[in-house]
Amino acid sequence: MEAGGLPLELWRMILAYLHLPDLGRCSLVCRAWYELILSLDSTRWRQLCLGCTECRHPNWPNQPDVEPESWREAFKQHYLASKTWTKNALDLESSICFSLFRRRRERRTLSVGPGREFDSLGSALAMASLYDRIVLFPGVYEEQGEIILKVPVEIVGQGKLGEVALLASIDQHCSTTRLCNLVFTPAWFSPIMYKTTSGHVQFDNCNFENGHIQVHGPGTCQVKFCTFKNTHIFLHNVPLCVLENCEFVGSENNSVTVEGHPSADKNWAYKYLLGLIKSSPTFLPTEDSDFLMSLDLESRDQAWSPKTCDIVIEGSQSPTSPASSSPKPGSKAGSQEAEVGSDGERVAQTPDSSDGGLSPSGEDEDEDQLMYRLSYQVQGPRPVLGGSFLGPPLPGASIQLPSCLVLNSLQQELQKDKEAMALANSVQGCLIRKCLFRDGKGGVFVCSHGRAKMEGNIFRNLTYAVRCIHNSKIIMLRNDIYRCRASGIFLRLEGGGLIAGNNIYHNAEAGVDIRKKSNPLILCNQIHHGLRSGIVVLGNGKGIIRNNQIFSNKEAGIYILYHGNPVVRKCHP
Repeated sequence: MEAGGLPLELWRMILAYLHLPDLGRCSLVCRAWYELILSLDSTRWRQLCLGCTECRHPNWPNQPDVEPESWREAFKQHYLASKTWTKNALDLESSICFSLFRRRRERRTLSVGPGREFDSLGSALAMASLYDRIVLFPGVYEEQGEIILKVPVEIVGQGKLGEVALLASIDQHCSTTRLCNLVFTPAWFSPIMYKTTSGHVQFDNCNFENGHIQVHGPGTCQVKFCTFKNTHIFLHNVPLCVLENCEFVGSENNSVTVEGHPSADKNWAYKYLLGLIKSSPTFLPTEDSDFLMSLDLESRDQAWSPKTCDIVIEGSQSPTSPASSSPKPGSKAGSQEAEVGSDGERVAQTPDSSDGGLSPSGEDEDEDQLMYRLSYQVQGPRPVLGGSFLGPPLPGASIQLPSCLVLNSLQQELQKDKEAMALANSVQGCLIRKCLFRDGKGGVFVCSHGRAKMEGNIFRNLTYAVRCIHNSKIIMLRNDIYRCRASGIFLRLEGGGLIAGNNIYHNAEAGVDIRKKSNPLILCNQIHHGLRSGIVVLGNGKGIIRNNQIFSNKEAGIYILYHGNPVVRKCHP
């Protein structure tokens, strides 16, 4: 580098003192300077990212100790996202000079606080113009009446998060608004902290406590780096809403409710949110990163067995059962369960086992008229290199699974199934990614033709993680769901969608519970160490269960009863 002959280390020390605009200018000097600015990723760019009061660690709240691949890229993504709310800004209140030139009006900054220009948020909003910035200085601001936002503004808390508290009920009537670095609690007269019906609202680095947020279509919202304590987000007919890097704690009901089909009427922010989503890193797997590509037999606490995945069918005799295992005269067909393995054996189980905390008899089905069928063929023992499936491998022999038992990666499955690939890439309704749901009742509730996509989230210590009912569709990619007090994922009343690449374990009931004509595609998941069954299908539930690892569950891997009729293929321990 030709710049006075200084070593690169000295240049990096000098450039580490520059602010963001100066770094941008230096990167435009030449290619050498551009590469030098990029080399500051672990120093200056990291300082800028962590020092920004409008955001938190890029991997918060799920992996705050893991550094991102690029601090500069993380800072860039947040910066671009923070400007979404101004994308519809036009040249407003322009003055004409010589009838040729137009000058854009400068944004004003209005200060609110003791000894400042305004003493309350309401008085500042009364004097605010389009796209003005309102800064609330440390303190508690309690509004005695509902606040109506009539013009686009930005409301920002000064100082650290928690130093500015706002007790208010806000109703947005303008096209766009941004709120940042604030603590929201409901006003004394209403539990609703914020509501919008047509505009776009953006929340960055805020805390919400003990209240409700409502967004109605065609309104949209963008929420990032926020904490919700016993707070409910209600999204009704929204065309697109994005919740990223948020924490939901201690909900008494559902943390997020997505209701109604996405509105066909879209506001101005829809296309910008869609572009922002497509430009951000994807959660779709690659060949190298897929954790479902191989099987580690030593990590399984099950004995070596010829069975691929235990399937229990209650209410009828398995078509693969030998004649000697037929029920005795006088016994009911529904009083036994059939556990079917690849060797065709049938083992009697307890008749009163049911998942989801609900009795199967509650589905109003007649046990004496139940008929079942499996949509796959049970295969017999096959020879394996170094041994056979009739017993453990010989000492010193290498273990190699036959091709019929080797699981495809999620990427391979999606490439084979174009419809599943299109579904995995689609975004409609609500997008929730890299969020943490913990220590509450419910995570996400999708109902009445709602649409929701969940990527890279953690659901833990809840009653249930996700509930999908009434013709709704969910897309779940690479989520962790564990320690739920009931089932992890419920699907009822023709719910469906794609459940792929998730890690579902240590739940009190079934990992996935499918009932009442629900028909999801369950693909390449790990479902293990459940206190009941891995997957339960009943009450005319359907679904395609393919290429999953289901192991170490206390009861059956897949439990089918009461007219459940899924397609099961290539699921192994």
